[in-house]
Amino acid sequence: MEERNLGKRHEVWQHFSRVASFRETIVFGIIIGLFVLFSVLSGGKFASSDVIGIMAIAASELGVVVLGVALLMISGEFDLSVGSVSAVGALAVAMLYQLGLNPFLATAIAIGCGICVGAVNGLLTVKFGIPSFIVTLGALMSWRGFVTLVTGGQPLIFRVGETHPAFFSVFQGNFGKVSAPLIWFIVVVIILRLLLHFHRFGNHVFATGGNKEAARSMGINTNKTKLICFMIVGGLAAFSGILQSIRSRGFYAAQGDGMELIAIAATVVGGTSLFGGVGNIVGVTLGILIIIFLQYGLIMIRVPGFWYKIVLGIIIITVVIMDKILKQRGKLT
Repeated sequence: MEERNLGKRHEVWQHFSRVASFRETIVFGIIIGLFVLFSVLSGGKFASSDVIGIMAIAASELGVVVLGVALLMISGEFDLSVGSVSAVGALAVAMLYQLGLNPFLATAIAIGCGICVGAVNGLLTVKFGIPSFIVTLGALMSWRGFVTLVTGGQPLIFRVGETHPAFFSVFQGNFGKVSAPLIWFIVVVIILRLLLHFHRFGNHVFATGGNKEAARSMGINTNKTKLICFMIVGGLAAFSGILQSIRSRGFYAAQGDGMELIAIAATVVGGTSLFGGVGNIVGVTLGILIIIFLQYGLIMIRVPGFWYKIVLGIIIITVVIMDKILKQRGKLT
C-alpha cells in the first residue's frame, strides 16, 4: 500500500515538474525581453547597479508576500487580505517599539499577529465552508479599518535604526553588496521550495489544490493543510510590512494598499494556477521580477503610471491564454 502511494506521489511530482518547466520558460523569456527593452529605452540606466539594487529590495519586500500567496493558491484558496495584514504587522511592531519593547521581540510578536490573522481566515474558510475569496475580502476591509481607527490615519515614527543599529542592520543593512531584504527573501524562497517540492507537506498542498476529494481519499487532512497555508501567508504578510516600515522609518495607514492584487498577479504570471494544484516557487520568483521590471522600467522611461496596469493586465491574460493553448495541445499533461 505504501509503495503504491509513493508511486502515485512520484507520478504527481513528475507531472508538476513538466508543468513548471513550460511555464518557467515562457516567463523567463518575458523577463529577458523586458530587461532588454527597458535598458535600451532608458539609455542603459535601467541596467545600472544602483537601479538593480533598488529593484532587488522592492522585489524582496513584495516577494515575501507573493511566495506565501502562491503557496495558498496552489492549495486551492485565495487571500485578498495580505495588504491589510501587512499593515497590521507594521503597525504592531511600531506601536510595541514605542511602548519600549525590544524591537526583535516586537518583530516576533508582530509576525505572530499575522499568523493569528491567517489562522482566523483559514478557520472561517475550512470550518464554515465560506469561500476564501469572501472571507479574506472581509478581512481586507476590516483590518484596514482597524488600522485607520487605531492610528486616526496618522503616520507613526519608527526610527529604530537610531536606537538599535544592530536590529536595523539585520533587516535593512547591507552585507557586502547584498542587501538584508534580499537575503531574507532568498531564505524564504529556499524554505518554501524545500517545503513545497521536497517534503510530504508539499505533496499534500498539491494534492489538496488539485483534487480535494481525491486527496482526502488518500488520507490527507485537507483542512489542516489549508489552515497551515493560511497561517504561513499571514506571517509572511506581516513580515513584509515590518521590512517596509524599517526601511521607511515609519508606519503609514495606507501601507500595503493594493498589495493583494499585485501579489495574485505575480503568482499567475509566474505560472500558479488560479484553480489550484499547479505552481512552482522558481516560477513565482520569476513572476515577481516581471512585476518589478514593469513598475520601475515604465517609471524610468517616463511612461504615465496607468500604463503599468494596462501592460500588466495584457501580460497576465497572455500568459493564461498560452497556458490554456499548451494544455489543449496536451503538452502539459
